[in-house]
Amino acid sequence: MDLSSLLTTDSSFHELLTILTSALGCGLLIGLERERHEQQEQQPSFAGLRSFAICALLGALCFLFGSAIGLAGALIIGGMVIFSIQHQSNDPGITTELAFVMTYFIGAICLWNIPLAAGLAILLTVILRAKHSMHSIAGQWITEAEFRDGLLLLALVLIGLPLTPDTPLWGKVLNPYLILKLLTLILVVQALAHIAKRLLSTKNALMLSSIASGFVSSTATIAQLGLQVRKGEMDARTNAGAALMSCISTLVLLFIVVGGVSLAWLKILLLPSFIAMAILAGCAFLLIRKAKPSENNNEEDSQMFSLKEAIIIATALTLIQAGIYGLELWLGDAGLLAGTLLASLFEIHAAMASVVIQGDPSDVRLIQALLIGLAAHAIAKSVNAGLTGGFKYVLYFAPIQILHMAVLIGILWWML
Repeated sequence: MDLSSLLTTDSSFHELLTILTSALGCGLLIGLERERHEQQEQQPSFAGLRSFAICALLGALCFLFGSAIGLAGALIIGGMVIFSIQHQSNDPGITTELAFVMTYFIGAICLWNIPLAAGLAILLTVILRAKHSMHSIAGQWITEAEFRDGLLLLALVLIGLPLTPDTPLWGKVLNPYLILKLLTLILVVQALAHIAKRLLSTKNALMLSSIASGFVSSTATIAQLGLQVRKGEMDARTNAGAALMSCISTLVLLFIVVGGVSLAWLKILLLPSFIAMAILAGCAFLLIRKAKPSENNNEEDSQMFSLKEAIIIATALTLIQAGIYGLELWLGDAGLLAGTLLASLFEIHAAMASVVIQGDPSDVRLIQALLIGLAAHAIAKSVNAGLTGGFKYVLYFAPIQILHMAVLIGILWWML
């Protein structure tokens, strides 16, 4: 796109006017923020409202005359920025100078994509305006342990996952990429739960973090909450309610996983799961509503996640899938039932996914495996609560856990 082609017709002239107006608007928006910043900080600034508006217009006009002229204009803008930095009497930073250079290119982008240019202008303005908030988060709110955990999580997402091969090592299981992806998701959920505890009240944080942790491992969440009760860090009633909230996540994840494998099974599980979740949510809210404030939400050395725990959970879920697959290859239908029963003692969604992938709901052996797995899982969670949290914890947890699963199994049996 060049200037001569835009001046030949009325429609082209209108397009040129739109480009220049958009560039001017972007420059004025960014410049307005810099002007206000200069007045609030009472510090001289490299550029203000008019300078940023002219810079954006200059970017659009220079590139209208061709790429060579555009790059020459960029070199001039860069030279002005370097000259300003070298002659600063103090060290206020180079944020305004960098924003000035970016404004030039935002004006140029208006030639090709006005919405993108406008979006970048808004994003840049938000970043500039959030100076104090971002400095406060970086310097005061984020602890050293959280910073290290965040770097590790970013390394897994940006480096680890793209470099990991996406090829199963045995049949449909033991895929390195999926294993690392599962580990990363576990860490993300743990991090979100940790942030919720920092930001929200004890009751809301417990509910949100328990639901989030339940998507990773409800069994592990119940055990962790039980250990807190045994150590005297939390009361049994409150943590039992939080444990029940994690069971809601199990059911949500159950029909999400099942739905991804078989719509026929999803239609059958949907109604029973919603009824069971309503029972869990109502009882959990009654238990959590009087939760007392926690004294440990803002520890200086608090970590965003436990890498060791996440590795154990990811390994366990992977071994469950591999175990069911191996037992089925070895023993056929009997192996499927045995594997489902054993897997359900740990995580129901991994076991159920292995069941429904085998066929449709008309298969009697699959129905048996499904019902046996659900019952075994409810009992296993209750035993888990008793072993980790003691008598009072399991007294609050187990009856509701057994009740909601009995209702779910009963409705499934009636529907099938």
